[in-house]
Amino acid sequence: MAKEWYSVKGLFRWYMKAGGATDRIEERVVLFEAESFEHALDLAELEAAQYCANDEQANYCIEPTGWWHAYWLGATPASGIEVFSRSARTELSSQAFIRRYYPKSHNAGT
Repeated sequence: MAKEWYSVKGLFRWYMKAGGATDRIEERVVLFEAESFEHALDLAELEAAQYCANDEQANYCIEPTGWWHAYWLGATPASGIEVFSRSARTELSSQAFIRRYYPKSHNAGT
């Protein structure tokens, strides 16, 4: 079966080893050459296990939340190729949407 390029977005929880309190949620988009969406998601889960491997020296841990979204690139990765896109229907203004769904760290005029 021919392989094509996919990006997979996953959410990861960073938490402190002492007490387990969540420190942050990280969004990651990783590229995979895969046979299908399902194969890309399988590869993402394998990569996530490596990414989240315990670091004995660190005071934090990372774990996948189990939320994944794959996107077919439709082309070989190169400069300017879109690697992820997702749209959402909303009645919110763009600034209200950003304030509601994105942390202030994105600093998009808020």
